[in-house]
Amino acid sequence: MEDAPPPVVAYGRIAGFWIRVLADLLDATFLGAVGWLLSLPLRALFLRLGEDGVFIGLALSLLYAGVLQSRLGGGRTLGKRLLGLQVVRLDGSLLSVDRSLIRYAAVSFMVYQNSIALAAVTLLPFLHIEWVQIVTGTLSLVLFLGCVVVVPFHPLKRGLHDLLVGSIVIRGGMPDPVRTNALKNDGRDRIIVIGAATLLAVSLLISFVLARPASPLPAGIARGRSLAADLPLQNVRVTDTLELGAHRSRTIMVFGFVPAPPGGGEPDFAGAEQVLLQRLRGQTSASSDVDRIGTNLRTGFNIGIFSSYRSQQRLEDVASRQLVK
Repeated sequence: MEDAPPPVVAYGRIAGFWIRVLADLLDATFLGAVGWLLSLPLRALFLRLGEDGVFIGLALSLLYAGVLQSRLGGGRTLGKRLLGLQVVRLDGSLLSVDRSLIRYAAVSFMVYQNSIALAAVTLLPFLHIEWVQIVTGTLSLVLFLGCVVVVPFHPLKRGLHDLLVGSIVIRGGMPDPVRTNALKNDGRDRIIVIGAATLLAVSLLISFVLARPASPLPAGIARGRSLAADLPLQNVRVTDTLELGAHRSRTIMVFGFVPAPPGGGEPDFAGAEQVLLQRLRGQTSASSDVDRIGTNLRTGFNIGIFSSYRSQQRLEDVASRQLVK
């Protein structure tokens, strides 16, 4: 009697780069729809929170991706479930919640870097926003290279976020372990992680060395937030731009977010704009090298996964006090 042939094992495969991108787009669309739905009953609250509401979206997206891509959610967000993808460890087991959160945090930092920088300066006022933005921007660039650019070139389609937690993204089940082990290379993966850390350190060093302080602002304006200390503004910053060409031109602009008043109603664009321009005039009147001053104010809300904005800009010639645009 002949022996029965061994059963045929149906293996899955490593998920490719573009189908992972598609799954991420589906998840972003779903989270955006959730944000829009939340904004219907909670619009007044979001308008009062203004841009500080961005951390609502960060918490929701961390909860959504961090939990669903762990063992609690079967390693699948909605987008991955629709496309038959799953996040697992190399041995086929599912990620713990903490590992899943770390994996998603590395990716989400690229989206929320500006909000994280502003939050850091708000919590620690002694920090300079320019230096904080250098750090967050450089880290975001390194994460983009490691978590996005590396993936299509890695034999197992693993990015830096996968290497940090030992994960892999599969499609239709675990791939052939023989082939997976053949493509696995711990030495190469360590080089990628060490290379990312080295690139971050070198980039930060170069950025700090090459960074040039802004041209000296007139007295008082250098403390940008002091211009709006008693105004209901968020995320105030001052830019000092020097344009060199046929005619040298120096422009000082104040940017800020106008939240809705606590009692409801429309934000007072005109009032905030008038006060800021008046203070700018007073600070620049003795400075003959400032040609234009202006404000760029915005309102609405941003909860990270969904935002609704409108803005208004006013630019004034210092000598004539005429509106430029």
